[in-house]
Amino acid sequence: MGGEKQQPYKVYRVGGRSFPVYLEYDEQFDESYPAYPDFEERPEYTGEGRPFATAEQESCPHCKPGVPEEPPPSDCGGCGWFYREQTPYDPIGVCMCDAMRRKTKGNKEDAV
Repeated sequence: MGGEKQQPYKVYRVGGRSFPVYLEYDEQFDESYPAYPDFEERPEYTGEGRPFATAEQESCPHCKPGVPEEPPPSDCGGCGWFYREQTPYDPIGVCMCDAMRRKTKGNKEDAV
């Protein structure tokens, strides 16, 4: 096993980037699971300053219901700001909320 490079379980493409997802093994449950990037611990952004997020991330104070007249969701996947590029079930997406957007060098009018 030493020196072998693990192959990605799946590669998700979103916001002009590719995110490889690897399987990790849980000894307690005796099964493998996909380990998605932790964008809360290590934030990453699109070229326009929009943050990447996983559908399972806990929602932020700016979340909005994906369906009008519904309560705010508890995770990013149910938020109306969460943009999935390929399918409605993509686990990685881009937060389109301007309040969460990072200021970019090219546009001083971007929100922080």
